[in-house]
Amino acid sequence: MNRRPDGFTLLELIVVIGIFAVMAAMAYGGLRSVLNARGRIEASLARTAAFQKAYWVMRDDFINADARPITDGDGQRKPALLYVPLDRRLGFTRGGWGNPTDLPRSTLQRVGYVFDYDKQQLLRRTWPVLDRAPQTQPVDTLLLDRISQVHWRFLDANGQWHDVWPDTGAVQTRSAGDAPPPQAVELQFTARDWGQIRWMFSYGIGTGGVSPPASVPPPPASPPLQPAPGLSNPQQPNGG
Repeated sequence: MNRRPDGFTLLELIVVIGIFAVMAAMAYGGLRSVLNARGRIEASLARTAAFQKAYWVMRDDFINADARPITDGDGQRKPALLYVPLDRRLGFTRGGWGNPTDLPRSTLQRVGYVFDYDKQQLLRRTWPVLDRAPQTQPVDTLLLDRISQVHWRFLDANGQWHDVWPDTGAVQTRSAGDAPPPQAVELQFTARDWGQIRWMFSYGIGTGGVSPPASVPPPPASPPLQPAPGLSNPQQPNGG
């Protein structure tokens, strides 16, 4: 009787290679699915962190707001808080500007928030001095991108909301530079991936502004809004 030689036949090798190819394709598909899911999770976490960072930066700015007016580059006196609704540009004075290297400067700083409509970005703007010269240039820092429909509102001491600040009625008997500060500031915006978001901040309880009233009346009814990360109750001025 003839003995079969050791080893595999060509047909057996083809079958084994085929089985390994199918298993490798299945393993690669599963690995790719896991990597894609990981990428989506990391992107979501990074976006959440960006929202949290932006919220805390803005909260820190607003609660440290100061009542000190400024002089702009044209020599015009400007109030401590000024909002220009035409280009959605907000500027105000804040205190608590850290100075770890003991530079010869004030701890007060002029900051602002600017919405770049073309790039759909919310920028934080700072100036190196309060009373500016014509050549003084601001520094812009990106806070959030992929946003639109930015809208600011301001709560006065009588519990009324205003889309402009200083409110024209509040400064009829005084100069704009002496306008009183608001009690709270509200920002509404739309993120392409998160939808509508509303943040509210107390204004000036850190260094010199007016403390908010015991209860802040809620804004008029609006479509349901998604709370910001780290903001358990967006109706409270301090956001928790």
